[in-house]
Amino acid sequence: MPPMSKSNQKKSAPAKKAAAKKTSNRKSPKKPTSGKKGPAKKSTAKKPVTSRRWWSWAFVGKLSLVLVLLGGVGLIWLDALVRQRFDTHQWQLPARVYSRPVELYAGRELDKAHLLRMLDLMRYRKDPGAKSPGSFSVSGDSILMFTRGFADSDGGEKSRLLRVNMDARGVRRLTDGAGKNIEVARLEPVQIGSIHPGHEEDRVLVRGKDIPPQLEKMLLAVEDRSFYEHHGVSVRGLMRAMLANVRAGGLQQGGSTLTQQLVKNFWLSRERTLSRKLVELPMALLLELHYSKEKIIEAYLNEVYLGQDGARAIHGMGLGAQYYFGRPLGELDAHQYALLVGLLKGPSYYDPRRHPARSKQRRDTVLLAAFDQKIITQAELKKYQSKPLDVVPQGSAALYAFPAFIDLVRRQLSRDYPANILSSEGLHIHSTLDVPAQLAAEAALANFLKSREGVNGAVVITSPNQGDVLAVVGDKVPRSAGFNRALDAIRPIGSLAKPAVVLAALQQAKKYTLATRVEDGPVEVLMEDGQRWVPQNYDGESHGAMPILDALSASRNQAIARLGLDVGLRSIIKTFHALGVQSEIPPYPSIFLGSLNLSPFETAVMYQTIATGGYRTPLRAITDVLDKDGLPLARYPVSPQAVIDEDLMYLLQWSLRQVVVQGTGKYAYNVLPKDLVVAGKTGTSDGYRDAWFAGFSGSHLAVVWMGRDDNSSTGLSGSSGPLPVWTEIMRSIPQRPLNLTPPPTVKMVWMDADGERASASGCPGARQYPMLDVSLPEQATACGKVQGAPKGMMKWLKGWFD
Repeated sequence: MPPMSKSNQKKSAPAKKAAAKKTSNRKSPKKPTSGKKGPAKKSTAKKPVTSRRWWSWAFVGKLSLVLVLLGGVGLIWLDALVRQRFDTHQWQLPARVYSRPVELYAGRELDKAHLLRMLDLMRYRKDPGAKSPGSFSVSGDSILMFTRGFADSDGGEKSRLLRVNMDARGVRRLTDGAGKNIEVARLEPVQIGSIHPGHEEDRVLVRGKDIPPQLEKMLLAVEDRSFYEHHGVSVRGLMRAMLANVRAGGLQQGGSTLTQQLVKNFWLSRERTLSRKLVELPMALLLELHYSKEKIIEAYLNEVYLGQDGARAIHGMGLGAQYYFGRPLGELDAHQYALLVGLLKGPSYYDPRRHPARSKQRRDTVLLAAFDQKIITQAELKKYQSKPLDVVPQGSAALYAFPAFIDLVRRQLSRDYPANILSSEGLHIHSTLDVPAQLAAEAALANFLKSREGVNGAVVITSPNQGDVLAVVGDKVPRSAGFNRALDAIRPIGSLAKPAVVLAALQQAKKYTLATRVEDGPVEVLMEDGQRWVPQNYDGESHGAMPILDALSASRNQAIARLGLDVGLRSIIKTFHALGVQSEIPPYPSIFLGSLNLSPFETAVMYQTIATGGYRTPLRAITDVLDKDGLPLARYPVSPQAVIDEDLMYLLQWSLRQVVVQGTGKYAYNVLPKDLVVAGKTGTSDGYRDAWFAGFSGSHLAVVWMGRDDNSSTGLSGSSGPLPVWTEIMRSIPQRPLNLTPPPTVKMVWMDADGERASASGCPGARQYPMLDVSLPEQATACGKVQGAPKGMMKWLKGWFD
């Protein structure tokens, strides 16, 4: 080989060096590139790497900035959400309905058993010495009670100690704790019902100042011991929950503080997800940033879910105390607070009524936690763990006791308040319900019908002068919330219609008096449709001519039918409407004998006008309505309207008194005290399908109906069924006798048996009747002339024209 030149030697050395370097850097057996191209590739390989690194950090920075901005906006939104909901939150509170306060005074006729029954409804607890509000003790005929205070539109009452000494007639003496006589005392109104929100969520609000300290301490001992130390989130709790979840291989614990639980209940769902937890944490911090611990715990105690009562969800410790123990929250003992706190872990799982053993175990666990935190002593722990659950039977509270009356309240309220107001604004509705009267009506009806299969009944009691509905019973099973027969059983009223026929006749004062004779004989009327109306007497017999008074008191169908035909359908229908009947009245003569269909309540409206002496007063079940803070919103005053002259109504009242004294209502006269003047009328529809009695004293009107829902025969007449129940009701509640002092335009007149001529005391066939001045007879019998009746008549007549 020829030797290389010097220049070639100089060039070959670097080339060899570069080639060697490239060869050493090769990763695959590629063909080596020329030395010229090598450096260019090396330069282009470095530049893209530097560019990508710069772009990645910028992206991360921008992304972080965007996330920070989004997080900030999210926090601002969450903060606004927390504050808006918490600042403007109004609990969905049902309207609550209360009875009228029970008045106690010396001389009040009140059965001891009924007074004790009322205390039971109010959930007063037996306690020797009655040492705290809501407690009582009994010693012989003496009842010592520590009343609860209350506020109402009449000023309310303070809590105090009372001693009620009783005898066979009722309250003999009323004294305070020091033995000083008291004129009158009022027991707090009983909550008898509520009108729930559309979602059926119910609660009784408890203000922060009214939270029992022991309850709060027990709650924190179990749910959040560091509540007053953290700021909404407990790091220690989160770490503990995280370890538990790692061990379980899933999300099992949340490590939630009490504040986080409130956030979950107020704003979030109950499902355990990481996304919910990530929202819950900042919201809890924000909640604690803006609101005090006291406000948070108050909201928590009012929001917690404690169980289900049918469709009604029980929320809050206030309602929980009433639902499970039948008492206000402030009157519970430590073992009862422990049960409520224990329910928070699972109201259904630890339901004390369905799972008493499980519930007791959970309660005792809470009591042990309370002991560990020095809330109770070891002696108290042992005492409270040995106590029974003390849970009242479901549905035993007064809240469920009077469904028929609550039904009436709902209907009357719906005329003035829309449903959303009634179900969410927490209205306090004071009703006219009189608990003793209601209990007396329930007991009398239930006792009479307990052995009569398939026969049911209804009772309505009112206070005539006030127009107050005092009691409504819609079923022989008192707490039954089904068909309300008092309001919705539209049935023929039978002979309860006859007083309207007699009243329409007496309005024709020149033609009819109570002494006027009508024929009790066969009647036949050809109707427009070709049918014949042929009324019969209940005994199948006709007794001939008789005074209108006897036709009414003996309830003679044929006599009243003849009288009605003579008076005229139009006049009698007008009288029905004047008495308060608002239903359409068919223009058929059968209405004279009670084919008119009315409910017991509508019948009470009609007889209310008779009992008041001619004043029509719309019956009310409500006296006033207060807002949730106790401020008055509306009152329901009495507005009586004079519709019938008082002298005419006196004649009718006096006639209905004779029904009781000598007619179909005589059972009441024989049983009730003779100084208790009452009046009334029996009623029986065709086939004994319906049995009625409507009657009144000076203070109470009561209507009793009995019948079968399938409209078959009861086998009862007004005298054999409703009358004994009515009599027992009137005997059981305080009464004022009916005042039958005649007005100036009414005279008591001796009349001959012919019903047309005046007579005198001692004359053959003479009877005394009340009579309007304009109806006084101008003729007298021979016996009456001897006794001076015409002279008396002429003297009266002369006085009219002088």
